Amino acid sequence: MRRETFGLFSLLLALLLILSACGAKPADSASNRTGAGPGESEAGSAAAVTLTVSAAASLTDALADIQAAYEEAHPNVKLEFNFGASGALQQQIEQGAPADLFLSASSKNMQALVDGGFIEADQEKDWLSNTLVVVVPADSERAAAKIEDLSGEAATHVAIGIPDSVPAGKYAQEALTNAGVWDALGNKLVQGKDVRQVLQYVETGNAEAGFVYKTDALTSDRVKTAFEVEPGTYSPIRYPIGIVKATKHPEAAQAFYDYLQTREALDVLTKYGFSAPQ
Repeated sequence: MRRETFGLFSLLLALLLILSACGAKPADSASNRTGAGPGESEAGSAAAVTLTVSAAASLTDALADIQAAYEEAHPNVKLEFNFGASGALQQQIEQGAPADLFLSASSKNMQALVDGGFIEADQEKDWLSNTLVVVVPADSERAAAKIEDLSGEAATHVAIGIPDSVPAGKYAQEALTNAGVWDALGNKLVQGKDVRQVLQYVETGNAEAGFVYKTDALTSDRVKTAFEVEPGTYSPIRYPIGIVKATKHPEAAQAFYDYLQTREALDVLTKYGFSAPQ
């Protein structure tokens, strides 16, 4: 073979090899390399979600335990709680404050949101019940065995939640009115922005007695329960829960809503003194 012919042949062979390499198929996709299935991210896990839960102040301690358990089991979900008086939380939701779920200490506040179109009727239900009690400082020597005693020397200051916004305060007002001593207490009444502030007034000695839930009384060793308020003197205490219609995370909100009704969650709540609605 002539030298010129051999050189030309070598050049053509090299070009063919280059063109063959350029036409090779691209490497497998990222999903094949990572083993992710259709619709999954490269990480193969769900996107992180933060749920904002507006909850009655009386649920503070129980929900701290539930939060720890839930977030451990669902690492992609973060729970942020907005605690306060149910009436105040209702107004916040009505005014557009971000919230995915509402955990109320009053059916009245939940119903207002249902009526206003903020929560669907089939996305709320009664969840828990509670009991109204009167607490006094743990070292108190004043004897208050019944509600009528509060108008006498058993207490100089009586703490209750603001009746218009704090369900516990409304229940207390009903009980005091039915006992005929609401007007008699007069200037003795000290009003708190939520039931936890009422508890604090008694803990610090700013009130000699206060109306709180049984569950609140159990959280403090600085107070003791003087007596349980007669159940027939105030409306049944119901804690409804609901999913806020404007939630941006409907699936995650539904999952936590369902979890709160499981035996696991209810066992925690029972430990703190709550019970199933009667």
